[in-house]
Amino acid sequence: FSHGPDWILSYGMTQGITQIAGSRRALKGNDEKGKGSVIVWNFPIEISFQSTNTYGWPRLCFSVYGIDFLGRDVLRGYASMLLPINPGMQTKSVKMYRPVSGNALQQFISWLTATQPEYHDTKITARGEGRALTRVVGESNLTLKIN
Repeated sequence: FSHGPDWILSYGMTQGITQIAGSRRALKGNDEKGKGSVIVWNFPIEISFQSTNTYGWPRLCFSVYGIDFLGRDVLRGYASMLLPINPGMQTKSVKMYRPVSGNALQQFISWLTATQPEYHDTKITARGEGRALTRVVGESNLTLKIN
């Protein structure tokens, strides 16, 4: 989670690692209908914030990792979304992206060594400053069901 300076965490944890999930379709790339693979994470999050104003509304930040062809955990994408204002079940779609190397030589070295650029602080996905200088490429979508 990322939030503004006026927000105080009153209950819950602001960061954590969820679970590892996979599917055979994810390893093959696409499913029969061509819609891409679906992996379901069922991870309950209980958190409560307090604030005196709405500036810096809390955001949920995601870092998604997957297994590469060498069996290592590699970044698949980052995403962030504002927490919903209204209670009840909501479905949100969030576009993931990942940083890419700055020039062709760095991209070739990244491909050769099988290492991708990553953010040092994943909360940069929730902030605006510093992101204008970062080259990114869009990845797949995260679909979230929030209750």
